[in-house]
Amino acid sequence: MDTTGDGNRNRRSQRNKNQQVNASASSKRTKAVRRNLHEDKENVPVSVQKTNEPKRKREPLQPTGSIPDHYPKKKRLVSTQKEFYSMSNRPLGHCLIINNFNFEKTSLGNRKGTDKDKENLIRVFKNMFFEVEVCDDLQASDMQNVIKELAERDHSKMGAFVCCILSHGEKGSVLGIDGKPVLIRKLTQPFAECHTLVNKPKLFFIQACQGNEAQQGVWMADGQENTREEGTFEEDSHTGASHSIPKDADFLIGIATVERYKSFRHTKDGSIFIQELCKHLESGCRKKEDILSVLTKVNRIVSSRILQGCKQMPEVRYTLTKTLVLPIKQGS
Repeated sequence: MDTTGDGNRNRRSQRNKNQQVNASASSKRTKAVRRNLHEDKENVPVSVQKTNEPKRKREPLQPTGSIPDHYPKKKRLVSTQKEFYSMSNRPLGHCLIINNFNFEKTSLGNRKGTDKDKENLIRVFKNMFFEVEVCDDLQASDMQNVIKELAERDHSKMGAFVCCILSHGEKGSVLGIDGKPVLIRKLTQPFAECHTLVNKPKLFFIQACQGNEAQQGVWMADGQENTREEGTFEEDSHTGASHSIPKDADFLIGIATVERYKSFRHTKDGSIFIQELCKHLESGCRKKEDILSVLTKVNRIVSSRILQGCKQMPEVRYTLTKTLVLPIKQGS
């Protein structure tokens, strides 16, 4: 029996069947692909159908830094941190105190109680690291000479300057013990021209009347009462004159009263303005309060008092460009 021939026939038959199966599967796949393509063509929107427009040339890629940003940018947070004057110098600066007591050669009375103001100012500003210099009983010309000499010094190693003037006064001026007026402007201007004090705070505190008028109180709401003052008070007053303040930067001028009005001084305890100034400078600086906050408290306390039936309203004028917080010795 020829088994070899049968085996070959069987192999050929099996091979033909496999080819038929593969051909059938391939035909099914081809039909499925054609059917899918036909469905995709039917679903293509009209707007994306091919047109006869020329093909746009592809532009080269750009670095991202040169592409304009059309998205809204986040607003940058503005820093609210305050800028402060530097108070690190030791000594911090010069403090000049002009204390005019003796007016016997004029029609004005001697300024009893002014030495109490002087003592307190010396203590406070020494505790604030200032070098304190005191000049007693200066005539008008001497006041200007002392100011000029101090303004011509080298303040490059200092961080600030302070001048306290205790005298009789008139509108826009303070008086020498000869009764002659010196404009406040003439006392401040030399320091505006001092190159070694540029960008540094220059503080002036003036205890003197600014006129002859008595400031009267006004009615207040129920529950708000003024504090009455006991004791003997005198006026630091004279007549009227012109007034101006420096327009230069970094000045602060604290005056015992507003223009045209009297200021008051206790014959034993000193002036109400200077005493409250010293008190609140000491307490406020320990709490790191800025100078304007301290002087606002002084204004509030002084204006709440009744002095010989009258009121007194201090005034602060300033061209400070930064926040000023004066240092004070610990435990002072």
